[in-house]
Amino acid sequence: MSANQSDNLPDAVVCRDVMKFYGDLPVLRNVSLTVKSGETMVIIGPSGSGKTTLIRCINRLEKIQQGTIHVGGALMGYRLKNGLMKEDSEKNIAMLRRRIGMVFQRFNLFSHMTALQNVMEAPVSVLRMNKKKARDQAAELLARVGLADKLTHYPSQLSGGQQQRVAIARALAMNPEVMLFDEPTSALDPEMIGEVLSVMQDLALQGMTMIVVTHEMEFARNVADRVVIMDGGEIIEQGPPQKIFTAPENPRTRTFLNKVLHKI
Repeated sequence: MSANQSDNLPDAVVCRDVMKFYGDLPVLRNVSLTVKSGETMVIIGPSGSGKTTLIRCINRLEKIQQGTIHVGGALMGYRLKNGLMKEDSEKNIAMLRRRIGMVFQRFNLFSHMTALQNVMEAPVSVLRMNKKKARDQAAELLARVGLADKLTHYPSQLSGGQQQRVAIARALAMNPEVMLFDEPTSALDPEMIGEVLSVMQDLALQGMTMIVVTHEMEFARNVADRVVIMDGGEIIEQGPPQKIFTAPENPRTRTFLNKVLHKI
């Protein structure tokens, strides 16, 4: 979806002044970020810059120490009581987390389940979906990611790229409002990267709201509506890919892109 189209839709994720510490070490420093519905946001930056930590905080896989994160207008992980922020119940957090699909570096598939069973599992066990409906949906989603002929295959019978596409179908099975991708191609052999990025590009074209942490610069350049650069736990620059890749303003952005592109 184009940036102009997404401007007319409500905000999917809003981070305000987010701080995250590991012990005394700050890994996120006053991060503020708004992701519009239908937008594909790609987060890039050096290793250790806080990219993965940020999306794990959005999904409440990591707790923040300061600031707020809203998903679909709902406060994630906390609730306001008598004007004070109180930690929310695990039940409420789990309910809100259903709105978010997450695809990890490692595929995390159940090894004893087929591709079809892996995709069916959450709708049946979490959403209490009828098994036939869940099976039909899983088959449709696996076809959507190019795996219609692999329904009965176990993870050990699939390539890394195929396993990651099963993981994407599994996340989509919960009908999320937002999809988070944490370096989804970093564990793949080079020849398998393209097949996963192609599925993600199709999702972007279909209007799925996506936040993607990646080192794949061509994907960022060609698919993102907006590119965000992180360094040292901060957002140092953001904008349309055309501007970020051809005329970055921050010297730290230029240094990073120099290293990864050898062009700027």
